[in-house]
Amino acid sequence: MFLNIKKVLFVVKFALVLSYSNLMGQNQTTSSSTWTLDPSRSEISYTGVHLLHEWTGVNKNLVGLMKSIDGQLDMIAVSAKVVDFDSGNENRDAHALELLDVFDFPNVRFLAKKFTQSGQEVVMDGILQFRGVSRDISVTMNVESTPDEYKVFGTFTVQPTLFDMPLPSFMLKDIDDALDIKVSLLFIPNEQ
Repeated sequence: MFLNIKKVLFVVKFALVLSYSNLMGQNQTTSSSTWTLDPSRSEISYTGVHLLHEWTGVNKNLVGLMKSIDGQLDMIAVSAKVVDFDSGNENRDAHALELLDVFDFPNVRFLAKKFTQSGQEVVMDGILQFRGVSRDISVTMNVESTPDEYKVFGTFTVQPTLFDMPLPSFMLKDIDDALDIKVSLLFIPNEQ
């Protein structure tokens, strides 16, 4: 009987040591990294369309963070000030700031925590906050990565009226209820 208890204790100890070793091994093989957006090499632009013309506004003053685990996206957050979008036309930009209630809602923000990646293409499910309204959004982007940088780029369409934005009009005709968003984001690793 005493011998059987020793065998049981030995088996339990061995199982605990093996479990602990497996846990330690898993922790050592999981690599988590945080990345910061490089604003000097990143931009977001929007293109609006009216019956008579189209225009593009560009923002190169962005902030953002990204987290990856074992080289796969885990979280991405990007924020842009509305006043930093420049269409090259001061009157149009000033009117846009009025429509967007920039004093009450100065930023456009995107946060994603769910990613489905297939090769260089990744579907990001997240929340877009625009004009004080938050909406679930799914966008498909392309990614390219090296140990020194992680690039996220692509285009998607946003419907302004879903964010309670009145559509500006020109010559009694509203702009299209679709803004094409072009994204080019470059993240660099945080110093460890």
